[in-house]
Amino acid sequence: MNSLLDYAQQLGATFADIRRIRVKELSLLVTEDREIVSTNGVDDGYSLRVLYKGNWGYFSSSKELTRDDVKDAVDSAVGDEKVNIVYLPPKHDKVEIKPKVELNKSVEEKMNDLKKLREKLIGLDNRIKSVSIRYHESEVRREYQSTDERDISMNYTIAGLSIVITAREGDSLASATFSRYTYMGYPIEVIGEENILETLKRRIENQFIGESVKADSYEVVLAPDVVGVFAHEAVGHLAEADLAINGILHPLRGKTIAPEFVNIIDSPVQNYASAIGVVTYDDEGVEGRDVYIIKNGVVNEYLTDRFYSAYLGQKPTGNARAEDFRNPVIVRMRNTFIAPGEHSYEEMIRDTRNGLLLVSPHGGQTSPDGTFQFGIQEGYVIRNGEIVRPTKLVGISGYTLETLKNITAISNKLDFWSGFCGKEGQSVPVGTGGAYVKVEKMKVGGVVG
Repeated sequence: MNSLLDYAQQLGATFADIRRIRVKELSLLVTEDREIVSTNGVDDGYSLRVLYKGNWGYFSSSKELTRDDVKDAVDSAVGDEKVNIVYLPPKHDKVEIKPKVELNKSVEEKMNDLKKLREKLIGLDNRIKSVSIRYHESEVRREYQSTDERDISMNYTIAGLSIVITAREGDSLASATFSRYTYMGYPIEVIGEENILETLKRRIENQFIGESVKADSYEVVLAPDVVGVFAHEAVGHLAEADLAINGILHPLRGKTIAPEFVNIIDSPVQNYASAIGVVTYDDEGVEGRDVYIIKNGVVNEYLTDRFYSAYLGQKPTGNARAEDFRNPVIVRMRNTFIAPGEHSYEEMIRDTRNGLLLVSPHGGQTSPDGTFQFGIQEGYVIRNGEIVRPTKLVGISGYTLETLKNITAISNKLDFWSGFCGKEGQSVPVGTGGAYVKVEKMKVGGVVG
């Protein structure tokens, strides 16, 4: 690939890089009456990018690149000639993240494990009528080379389960979901089968016995799963540099918007099983580093790629990511979370007189102006410092800046959940999480789908 990069410079490019992304994928689906191998194959290809006369030019292919492809990339470079990027010192590195629990079972063995899990799920409750288990595994190899002598390779595997069960009691229907992915190995063993079964049994039961919550403003304790969705959706997207420069955070940079004990961080690697936004190096060959979006309550910095690092005069953060070789790199989150505080979870519950514990999200949406709505599939009523009963599905809504100001306590316990974030038609794995967070006032009402 070095010869092609040299040729790009001979044609007048001031910078060029080549990405190769190879993904070996396996997808299985098991329902109450079907077992299907949805995907079992390899996706492999190259992406060439050149910076020519202040414009980007691109070429991608599932075949090895040629000098003609380099010329095509240069010829495609059109625009306003205003692109400038950060150049980096030479770096050669190979990163291999090995699973703690091997995934070396055959397809048949993995399918049999899912069938056994299906039977246990059906046996949880005689009201359960349907089960859907999706297993997905991606063995990823990413290679990167550039004209500023960056030569990087990364190997890792992400695997996980997404489960939906539905139940009927008379005319009442209830559903519950469980989705966890990990970079630490075979998900059934890493996550724990008993954890999966207990969680789904609890969630389906809660929907039958839970009480409806009157629409109002409540004091709430948000569990790490909900905190992570808030940190990602309501804060993280607003801090992606391409959105931030025209968003609500930019005029507030350097200003206090939350209590001093609030820190919101986007990190390239976290030693938690579900922190699947593994980006030791990003797709521009940049080392990942922790980004304090909010530091001690103050809007601090944004997530950048090489272009926005130059534009903002900010040290590169390692947040340039692409779904595959066909797509261009854009600014994306990795593992976004609210850092732990000093309180205990028990203390936060004990100090709540009339409120809600919100445990698990279920869908939702955010807007560029900072408004958000999330559904909650698992929640509990708190009365006089005690959890007294579960709730039915509820929805929460609010405004990011107002919610941040209303945080009154953060626990010393940290956890992560896994997800897949969509932006500009691309989906990438991310981790979301945080500690338990207490909010003095939050609107609670109808369900968000």
